[in-house]
This record gives sequence, structure tokens and C-alpha cells, in this order.
Amino acid sequence: MNEQEDKCKQEDAASADAAPSAKGTTRKKKLRVILAVVLAVVIAAAGFAGGWLGSTFSADPRLRELGWLLDTLEAEHYRDVDMDAVYEDLYDAAMPDIFSTYYTPEEYARVIAESQGHNEGAGITLLSETDSVRVWSVVENSPAQLAGLKKGMYVLGYGTPGGEVQTGSATDVTSFIRAQEGEFVLYASYDASAAADAQTAYTLSLAAYSAAYVVYRDSETSYAFRGENAALTETGEPLEGLDDGTAYIRLDGFDGNCAIEFAVCLGIMKERGRGDLILDLRGNGGGYLSDLQSIASHLLRDAQGEEPLVAYAQFRDGTRVDYVAPANDFSFYFAQDARITVLADENSASASECLIGALIDYGTIDYSDLYLRRAEGAEHCSTYGKGVMQSTFTSPSGGAFRLTVARIYWPKGNCIHDRGVTDEDGAVGITAPLLQGERDVFLEQVLASVCG
Repeated sequence: MNEQEDKCKQEDAASADAAPSAKGTTRKKKLRVILAVVLAVVIAAAGFAGGWLGSTFSADPRLRELGWLLDTLEAEHYRDVDMDAVYEDLYDAAMPDIFSTYYTPEEYARVIAESQGHNEGAGITLLSETDSVRVWSVVENSPAQLAGLKKGMYVLGYGTPGGEVQTGSATDVTSFIRAQEGEFVLYASYDASAAADAQTAYTLSLAAYSAAYVVYRDSETSYAFRGENAALTETGEPLEGLDDGTAYIRLDGFDGNCAIEFAVCLGIMKERGRGDLILDLRGNGGGYLSDLQSIASHLLRDAQGEEPLVAYAQFRDGTRVDYVAPANDFSFYFAQDARITVLADENSASASECLIGALIDYGTIDYSDLYLRRAEGAEHCSTYGKGVMQSTFTSPSGGAFRLTVARIYWPKGNCIHDRGVTDEDGAVGITAPLLQGERDVFLEQVLASVCG
């Protein structure tokens, strides 16, 4: 299997780590040298017979030496050695950049399931701040979302129903959640110093769920995808500040059934007589190119032909691969003079940046229609700046190596890798917190500018 993709995901929990020691850094460098060869063989094994691998292993003295080293470690160390942890460190050391990664067979099976919209767990990601734990993200239609937890809340305690309330770091809370087999409680508030009687208890349990990625809102109502099969549901949360001619669509990721959900929301927009669109890509770390291609097919104002170019990849050997939209139906949803506005921040990455590029290159938006979050006191602001693509190579055992293989370019040839889209290009910077509180200050300012 060689699946072209563009994938960038948040971890289950984020927290500050101490800087590595000099000794640890040296060990990592040594492991990197050793494992570069090992993973090359793993990838090659996906396409060649086991006998060839055996002969290569026996012929390469570095592999023989590595095998001897690991066997000796496991057999002779004075304590039992966690060899799974050793191999995990070896795989990590072999990664050439922050976007490449190795998945065990179990991990890769989960990745595939999630790409099809089948998730398990609570659907919440936590962030450790200096003296607090905050909700970094909540997956649509997850147990956390259905319980009422929202992005930006402070998690002030946790425990079992009727049990003692505990406190701890994001790692502590995440470990607690993962260990639960029944209902548990998170105590949360938008007020970091809320007293116990001012905190809300959110009761939830780990479960399988169909993740959703798109939310629609206008001045009168809202729709999201809810329930066991993530069916379209009217949720009755109109967006204050929108005029009656504008719709708001939030796209959280290019994953699962997002392309279908996005098309459904555009259909609602049309049915409800909204001709202008505010597209929110904040925090959207990217996803699959196939989803990008499908979503872009509805949004390319001046594109010509039935399958316009959305992006292209340039490989090391000079090969170019074009990624085209499967349709070109902007005029079905929008008038030629429709106003489209895009919101993004420093966590809008890869496929999000590709979509922004296609919208700019085909005249759907100008840079002045792109609003970026600017940190308090910062001179400039930008999107993440990921202009590279990964391919996944699978091993006979079912493991997978997601490796960065190409640069990605906008239709007219711009690559924003390590730079992003910035206010220096002409985008509008909005000073606002990275994590919203009870009020979304960033969105309020954009609505005042666009709809005021």
C-alpha cells in the first residue's frame, strides 16, 4: 500500500517537557544512525519477498551488529528490559522530520478506522498551561461534546460519580480518562478560579462514536452531525452578529466524512437563502488530500474545466503529481459576486493551507478576505506553514511508516512550507487569545468587520 496523503494531527494531550540532557541527545543521534538502515529495510520489505530480506539482513554487517546488540541487551542486562519501549525509541530516532512517524499494526488500524469516521474514546484533547489544564479541542459528536464540554474550558477536577474530586496535570487527567471503564466526571468552567460550587460536573464515558467535522450556523439556527451515524441535526444555536445573507461553516479537519458533511452544509446554506460564506479553518491541522480535493470542488470561483487543479506535489526525483477537484460547481452554490471570508490561525496547517491557496489562486478570496489570529504584542501572524506531503508505506506485519516524500504547491506554484500565509501577504491580523473563552473574541471581531 502506498497511500498519498497530507496528514497533521494533534496528540491526545499536550504538556511542557524538560529539555533533553546531553547524554540523551547523544544516544538519540546514535540511534538515528543505526535505525535509518533498519527502517529502509522495513519499507523495502513491503515490496519484496521475505527471502530477499533475509539475504540482505545477513549481508549487511550493520544489521547483524544491531541484531546482536538487541539480543544481548534483552538477555544479559541485570534488569528486565522493556523491549517494546526500546524499539519505540529506535523508531522515533529514525524519523527524519516532525511529520514522519511509525505506527504499530494496532495504531495504524486505529488511524484507518478514524479516517472512515469510526472513533473510540472521549473525544477531548487537553492542554497543560502554567497553573491550569484547559480543553484544547473537542471532537464533534464525541462523548465529550455531547456531555457539554467546550474548547477553552478549564478542567478543575476529575473523578468518578460520587467519588473524591482529584486534580492534576493534563497528563494526569488524560491517564485517568483512559483508565476508565464506566462513567466518570470532569469538573470544568470558563473561570480558572471558579469555586467548587461554581463548577459544572460533566458526566461521560468512553465509547465508540462517529466523529463529525463540520458545523453550520446562520443568524437563525444551526446544524451539526449527531448521533450514532452522525446524522444531520438542527441544533438551534444561531450565530449572533451574522447578517441574514451570510452563513458560517466551521471545518475542523479533512478527515472522516468531512467532504460529505461540507457539501450537505453548503446545500443548507443555499436552501436557506444565504449567498455569502464565512469559512472557519482555525485549529484545522489538515488531513487527507482526497477530502481537500472534494471540498475545493465547490469553492473555486474562476476555475476553468471540469476538474481544476487544486494542488500538486513535487518529488525528489523531479516527478510532479497533480491533485485535481472531482468537480467544478462553484456556481451551483454561489453567485459570481458572492463574498467568501476565511478564518485561520497558527494551527491551520497543510490541507487547510492548500485550500486557502486554491481559493486565492482561483480568485475566490483575496488576501484581504483572510483573517489570521495575532498573539497579543506580536508584530506579525501566520498560518502553520506545512507545505510537504506524507505517503504511507505498510509492512507485512501491518505496521506503517508515514514518511514525508514531497513538497506541496498551490495551483500557481507557491509553496508556503516553513513560512505559512502571513499578514505580510495582505491577510488581516486580529489580536485575540489562542483559546477562546466563553466569548469568541476573534470571531466577534471578524463578524463586526464583515457583517457590521
